[in-house]
Amino acid sequence: MRRMRPVTAFARIAAPPQLVWDRITDIERAAERIPAIRRIEILSAKRHGLGVRWRETRVMFGKEATEVMEITEWRPPLEYVTNAQSHGSDYRCTLRVEPSRDGCVLSFAFSATPLTIMARVIGTVMGPLMRKAVAKALQGDLDAIKASCEAAPRERL
Repeated sequence: MRRMRPVTAFARIAAPPQLVWDRITDIERAAERIPAIRRIEILSAKRHGLGVRWRETRVMFGKEATEVMEITEWRPPLEYVTNAQSHGSDYRCTLRVEPSRDGCVLSFAFSATPLTIMARVIGTVMGPLMRKAVAKALQGDLDAIKASCEAAPRERL
């Protein structure tokens, strides 16, 4: 089945790229930095890098939703990819740090591949509304990460 076109959000962050990378890869503390995330439970023996698995509970569409996620691609200090399977779909998120003159740009891309007929139907019918809600959620996460990074003690850019 066909993967949906990614929904992508961006944030310009006035902080060193390494600081941003350190924040976005500190999965255990994500709930402290991102208000939409209620709880994180690390499920793997590894706590950092490729293969880390965790259970994340967050508010989505006004309700708590829990997903098991795993880092499936790891390219420090540039990007990492997570995957999760839920509700008949495979979800893929890519977080990427691009250095810039005044800090960096952090991008967050989300896409889904329906694995069941029902997921395909729901995606077709609800697609535009879901894309808008996902874009808003991604931007909210990025805004929280930006605030956390920019409030950190200043390091040399």
